[in-house]
Amino acid sequence: MQARLIRISTVAVSILLLAVSVGATDFSYSIGADGGAILLTGGDFFSFDQPGHYGFHLGHQPGNRWLVDLGYAAFKFSNDTKQDSTSSIGTLSNNSPLDFEATRISLMLGRLLFSPERRLNIALTLGGGFLAWQGINPSTNTTYQVKGEKTDATDFGGTELILSSSAALVITPVPTWSANLHARADYLTGTGVEFESAIQTARDHWLLGIGGGFSFHFGHREKQPRRWSNEKTSGETQAPQIRNPSRDSDNDGVPDDVDQCTNTPPGAPVDRVGCPVDTDGDGVTDGFDDCPATSTKARGTVDIHGCPVDSDLDGIPDYKDTCPDNPVGAQVDSIGCPIDSDSDGVPDGLDDCPYTLVGVAVDHYGCIDLSMLSKPMVLNIDYVPGSFEVDPINKERVKRLAGLLNFVKDIKLEINGYTDNIGTPVANKKLSEKRANRVRYYLEMYGVEPERMKVFGRGETNFVASNQTAE
Repeated sequence: MQARLIRISTVAVSILLLAVSVGATDFSYSIGADGGAILLTGGDFFSFDQPGHYGFHLGHQPGNRWLVDLGYAAFKFSNDTKQDSTSSIGTLSNNSPLDFEATRISLMLGRLLFSPERRLNIALTLGGGFLAWQGINPSTNTTYQVKGEKTDATDFGGTELILSSSAALVITPVPTWSANLHARADYLTGTGVEFESAIQTARDHWLLGIGGGFSFHFGHREKQPRRWSNEKTSGETQAPQIRNPSRDSDNDGVPDDVDQCTNTPPGAPVDRVGCPVDTDGDGVTDGFDDCPATSTKARGTVDIHGCPVDSDLDGIPDYKDTCPDNPVGAQVDSIGCPIDSDSDGVPDGLDDCPYTLVGVAVDHYGCIDLSMLSKPMVLNIDYVPGSFEVDPINKERVKRLAGLLNFVKDIKLEINGYTDNIGTPVANKKLSEKRANRVRYYLEMYGVEPERMKVFGRGETNFVASNQTAE
């Protein structure tokens, strides 16, 4: 681990950088290419090589010092197969033959520290994007399989959200061309991939590098001096303004001497006295209202464009939505309430298992919750002496267990019955077998196949209390 940290100090940050769109202030756009050396690090499992990369970018300079850049890059790392295998995660060991193939797309926003006219400048940028990657077995050209968050098999790869920052030295020898030396760091956030916690901890989370590139600048920026409406130019004189009763100051077709709203914005329809018309009474003037026929019931719940607000983005506007705070992505009915086909508490659209058996406990993904089977289920039944009948409360618990077992067919059971130490050991053993068989009988009655269950009478062994008092 220390050796890898030392390598990090020699290879800092890489790839596409917003600063490559820097040029003379006469140009707004740029296109270019870049490359350099990169390092994938931050974990304690794989030991990748340090390959080169290539990429290209499109840039825009919307302001005097502000920069925007859209970039693309591709690269491949190879794991060191000569290292000693000291650990493993699933089917992968730390010397497995593995190629990390990746494509990176980024959108960056940055700013120049000095005036754009300078031939030497520094640019600092922040942004993010996506890293589409996969861990491939080079001998079979197939993607490795690992455990996912739900312990199911999943591809070792995905499209992952990254956060990025960079710095660059920009050289502009002529207005149409520039070169840069840059450093960049990407953080792999884990959003977009779903692996078990052991893999998330062991894998690398930083993509670092250094490099250089060049850009061609084009698209002249027009520069026009800003003048206030009342500003005089040299040698000009203002003509005296003569008040005219028939003048129409706001050009709405109604003369000023009749117009009761003389500051109507251009394009707004007006009534006979020159005031803006609002047909649907939602507070947004016709001509600027994208939804001019909004129901009167929606008054007070429209946006600046005059359209009804839909706070939870479920397609049902708030004034019609009986359930206005649905989680985003949930399927809803005609009144905006979540649809839950299997009645498990997780709405359709967010339910990974939308056909779960009714009444079976589920996790927050809507799939069967098997945590109840992580340890033995204990039925504390208050038997009448010599009895083996199950009381109603525990009978209901057995019914819920049967529902789960009927849905998960590969689970088998051992049913163990017990007694106290009153009576002979032989009699107690027979009674405990009857008690275990009674539980088995109810499970069979609720649909569990008998071949999935084994019954044992433990008698008076391993009882939970001392039997020294009646209580």
